[in-house]
Amino acid sequence: MSKTLKSQAIHGLSWSLADKLINQLGSLAVTIYLARLIGPESFGFIGMLMIFMLLAESVISGGFMQALVQRSKDLTEADSSTIFYVNMLWGLVMYVVLYVSAPFIAAFYRQPVLEDISRILFLVVIVNSLSIVARAKLTIAIDFKSQTIVGTIATLLSSSIAIWLAYLDYGYWALVWLILLKAFFTTVGLWFFCRWLPKLIFSRDSLKSLLGFGSYLMVAGFVATFVNNLYVALVGRYFSATNVGYFTQSVNLTNALSGVISSTLQGVTYPIMTSVKEDKERLVSIYKQLISITMLFSLPVLVGFAAIADSFVKLFLGDEWLAAIPLIVALSLARTITPISSINMNILNAVGRSDLFLKVDLSKLPMTLAALFIAIPFGIEALAWAMVTTSFIAFFINAYYPYKLFNFGPIKQLKIAFNYILASGVMYIVVVFVSICSGVLELVLKIAIGAVAYTLFLWLRKDEFFMKVVGEIVTKMKLRKRFS
Repeated sequence: MSKTLKSQAIHGLSWSLADKLINQLGSLAVTIYLARLIGPESFGFIGMLMIFMLLAESVISGGFMQALVQRSKDLTEADSSTIFYVNMLWGLVMYVVLYVSAPFIAAFYRQPVLEDISRILFLVVIVNSLSIVARAKLTIAIDFKSQTIVGTIATLLSSSIAIWLAYLDYGYWALVWLILLKAFFTTVGLWFFCRWLPKLIFSRDSLKSLLGFGSYLMVAGFVATFVNNLYVALVGRYFSATNVGYFTQSVNLTNALSGVISSTLQGVTYPIMTSVKEDKERLVSIYKQLISITMLFSLPVLVGFAAIADSFVKLFLGDEWLAAIPLIVALSLARTITPISSINMNILNAVGRSDLFLKVDLSKLPMTLAALFIAIPFGIEALAWAMVTTSFIAFFINAYYPYKLFNFGPIKQLKIAFNYILASGVMYIVVVFVSICSGVLELVLKIAIGAVAYTLFLWLRKDEFFMKVVGEIVTKMKLRKRFS
């Protein structure tokens, strides 16, 4: 990686990581606090509606944000303005469809209250449709600082209002307004920092060209969103709203942890990989380093969270949420492979092969549906373990085309992660046997012991990438001390 690209990557990574730590984990902390205040049933109502909202948003974005980033070097004003108007129109259309569908959604779940909730919650689809071009332009500029500032302000404002509503006993409406207001504040902030306004231009050529790349991602995104959220939708159909709450919160917790790492790295490296897509050797080098650093950090976080799930739930969510513990354990293990799978899919977009991205997602659909319907009769815990199974099978499917294109398939990727897998396993065994008392002290002790066990194991194994990272940290600390 050249010095310019490396400095851009480090700067972007720093701000993107700050964004995820402040906003994703901050939002997660707020939802955990709200969960304790309003209980699992209220979370269940919102969980039932998420699949419809996310499906609509996948159609609206249509892969256009990634298409704009992928075309970063040749992006024209006609491209940006055209996509803005298309997204705005799609947002309005999707909201009308969802508004009309509200009674049918409520009837599907046998929950009449969902009709009113959905018609307010789905307004977020229109709001988010207005932010796609602005976010794409900031991403192309690798300007994650502005995005971090926007996200922080939006999180603070929306969270404050949601907590206030929860204390006033508004129940599930606190969650609805949390989601809607965060989207609104984020959209306003992105436009402020983007400093771009659409021109009165609509180009059919731009739409056709971008749709050629984005349509595959739109369908792939729709399929992936459908598959990833079908579990929650079916839990809502066959089980109670309280069970949906347990499942939804477990999914949110584990997705947030895996997402902080994978989305941070991918968000920064995607525009960089697109800029070097013509240089296969450099592209593959970045790709391998990304997998190494992702697995180095994501595995201990997710396996560690599975090990401390019981202490975490008792301390932060309360006894009302104890039934979620086995779900959190299973879904944490399911998400261990998600970051590396996402990288395999991301590189296909970086080289402009969104058609392969679509093929991969479609190929996983029958497997996921089969696992779902086999597991349903055995309860929500069986559904969670079905997700574990399908996640690991999906990894091998996702790694197929990287193997074909770059000769870097699943076996080589697992070899890179081998030491991290062993270290995480040792860490898990050590942590689950720690039991001194309940409360903050036990949780802190488990995290500290787990961190020591993981790093000590890698140190004893002399893992090459780990030692390199440690060496760079030590060198920077020495230089900082020398010049301070």
